[in-house]
Amino acid sequence: MQDQTSAQTCRRQMLLVAGSGRSGTSLFTGLTGRLGVHIPKPEVSANRSNPRGFGEPRWLVDYHNDLLSSVDVVVEDGRPEAWDLTDDLAQDPKALGPLVDWLEAQFGENERIVVKDPRLAWFFELHRVAAAKVGADIHVATMLRHPAEVMRSREIAYGTRTNNTTRVVGWMTMMLGIEARTRDFPRATVRYDDLLADWRAALTQADSLLDMDLFERATAAQVAEAGDLVDPTLHRSAADWDELELPARVLDLATRTYDAYGRLVGASAAEQDLTRRELDTLRAELTAYYNECFDVARTRVGAFARRERRKAARRVREEMRQAAAERGVRGLTRRVFGSLRKSSS
Repeated sequence: MQDQTSAQTCRRQMLLVAGSGRSGTSLFTGLTGRLGVHIPKPEVSANRSNPRGFGEPRWLVDYHNDLLSSVDVVVEDGRPEAWDLTDDLAQDPKALGPLVDWLEAQFGENERIVVKDPRLAWFFELHRVAAAKVGADIHVATMLRHPAEVMRSREIAYGTRTNNTTRVVGWMTMMLGIEARTRDFPRATVRYDDLLADWRAALTQADSLLDMDLFERATAAQVAEAGDLVDPTLHRSAADWDELELPARVLDLATRTYDAYGRLVGASAAEQDLTRRELDTLRAELTAYYNECFDVARTRVGAFARRERRKAARRVREEMRQAAAERGVRGLTRRVFGSLRKSSS
């Protein structure tokens, strides 16, 4: 019995922190890191937008960025088919190999690691395969923050050239994709507000589902250090749905997605059946709505393309006429000067 317990304790654990950027993923990662779970180094440097640190491994951020570029997907991609493009990378040895090597090196440092990057959600399948190859169990914590606050926080931190409708559709696509791809893992959904209000209670509730013994394996000094990280004044981006000025259909889908996701907070796997079916329905509705919008927009895109082709054809004809005219002038000039030379001789 002791040998079995020891083997279970020593099993490698990889905690994936998922969720939209600016939803509290950095805070959650920082807390688990201070409780003794290894954050791979070097980390992305803290800056004015996140002065307490991002908790993001520099190597992993660059790796994910390269993969996204290779399949032409962006972090806030709203296309339903974007998931197929990133899921397929799990079967690509060139994509998988570097991640397996990196994870093996990280587990050489600590049997428990926490991995966070806003791009991570697109690569759950890739991380699933890599984790199996290095003998690690995956646990997933998903941060939930009101989309209006997420959008406001992004504007404050980074500025934006993208309208709210596009960004909220991207938020829904990511969150619904995360939920569908993490059902087989020990997982917990954590509200950002709960983490700021009472981080120990929120983390204790999450760990009852994650089963990582976060507090049991932490020292008193580590718990105290974690507490020092939490600053309620970080909640600087209060906002509501009205500020986003969304089309009615997008607002309806986003509101229902956020509300349904909230019902996952503190819910065990056995208690999630109804909510999962609701989220499946929302994902199907969002896909249908996206495709409908694309079909409608295609009439404008087609007309624009035809107009551009006509303009290009006119430019080519005009250039040909100009070239012909220039050749005619040059030919006339040669004939005139030729006649003058003959006359003078």
